[in-house]
Amino acid sequence: MGREPAPEVPIRQLGRRGAAATECAFFGEDARFHHIGLALPSIHVANPGCEPVAAEEQKVSIAFIQLNGITIELLEPLADDSPIAKSLRQGVKLLHLCFEVPNLDQALELGRSAGFHRLSGPSPAPFYENRRVAWVFSKHYGLFELLEQDRISSSPEPR
Repeated sequence: MGREPAPEVPIRQLGRRGAAATECAFFGEDARFHHIGLALPSIHVANPGCEPVAAEEQKVSIAFIQLNGITIELLEPLADDSPIAKSLRQGVKLLHLCFEVPNLDQALELGRSAGFHRLSGPSPAPFYENRRVAWVFSKHYGLFELLEQDRISSSPEPR
């Protein structure tokens, strides 16, 4: 028994110093990278200038930082049964990649055809003015958050 091949997705070859990179459009051509989610045992220890906000329903504290133009969502567990605490116990700090999409329902359908399975959502995201968010997982690529674009602005900052 061999491994299942990854599903076919729209691709375009990109040159990278002699190596080719394949561009994938798992969630549509208009999906844009938004942020990386990182698990930390303590946001204050890692970055004393951050002001984390508790998200009690998710059992986490959340803060955002900018690193050379890339937004990083810092996630700290609020309880031992938090999913973030479990990730940290397993040594996993890089949790997810988030992509902003113009149409969440369409992005979910495209992701499904590319082998992503919906874990939760769509549901309102309080940290993004209640824009809809969904979580998807691929056995090949891991966990992704999909954030629906603000109808007013195409690239808002986290709030």
